[in-house]
Amino acid sequence: MTSSSANLSSSLFSSSPTFSSPKLNFKFPSVSQRPSLPTVESRVTPFIACSSTISKSSGPIRHCSLSRRRGLAFTTTLPFLLPLYEFVDNVGAIAAESDQTDYLRIKEEISKVVTKGKAAGVLRLVFHDGGTFHMAENSGGMNGSIVFELERPENAGLNKSLKVLEKAKKEVDAIKPVSWADMIAVGGAEAVAICGGPKIPVALGRLDSAEPDPEGKLPQESLDAAGLKQCFQRKGFSTQELVALSGAHTLGSKGFGSPVAFDNTYFKILLQKPWKSSGGMSTMIGLPSDHAIGEDDECLRWITKYADDQNMFFEDFKNAYIKLVNSGVRWKNM
Repeated sequence: MTSSSANLSSSLFSSSPTFSSPKLNFKFPSVSQRPSLPTVESRVTPFIACSSTISKSSGPIRHCSLSRRRGLAFTTTLPFLLPLYEFVDNVGAIAAESDQTDYLRIKEEISKVVTKGKAAGVLRLVFHDGGTFHMAENSGGMNGSIVFELERPENAGLNKSLKVLEKAKKEVDAIKPVSWADMIAVGGAEAVAICGGPKIPVALGRLDSAEPDPEGKLPQESLDAAGLKQCFQRKGFSTQELVALSGAHTLGSKGFGSPVAFDNTYFKILLQKPWKSSGGMSTMIGLPSDHAIGEDDECLRWITKYADDQNMFFEDFKNAYIKLVNSGVRWKNM
């Protein structure tokens, strides 16, 4: 399908001149799941011992009490366990602080190069990188493979957006290397924010792929609503999430309000169905996929909700975006 660099593609994920920027050298650590911080668990079963005492005339009476020896051992060990708890807490705090510092550095550099006029193209990068995810095949996803896929027709114009982020990436890499996957994920979130959309937190630690993802995994703009829903289901997304993510088309020059304002105008215009009018520029508004969801009853329920409640749209878009940029991710060891 065809799409300009300033616009998001048909069904969010969607022909492209060769990427002419210098080739970058990537290092790919071993694949692993992102680990959680270790925890310390203490399970102490009290040891009950019986001791005998002799009363004046009634004979021996047995009294059960906590063994002093076992109690002394636990009391002696406890001071050593407490520093371990404190150590684990400190590790977590240091890791969180380091992640936050890296995140703020990436955001700062992105803010220097991504303007409102370039936001749509940067956001489109996210959908075209992460949109290749396929659950059953456990392939694709947010892995930076878009850098190898720029010559594909559906990725036309994305080389320009990648070059925008490349400027910021060079500055970040000079201090601490960042993956393309992380750079694109944060870049898309910042593109939304600078255009007035929700602030979207993005975790760091994605590994980049060393090869392109399989072809033909992005939704096609010619799909009807049923086809779109099936395609998104294969990626793990519900109809609601499909509609919420479609709201990204509010950016760009497809006729859904201001091309640089992220709001719920997209849904309001979908309800009006201007493409059904006779002649004029109104017939050029939106893509076939946009028209398709506007005619589907299930999708229409969410379109109506988002047209009435921008805050609901922002919250649902934020959650769906986070899910998208975490789909198919291989996390580095933290």
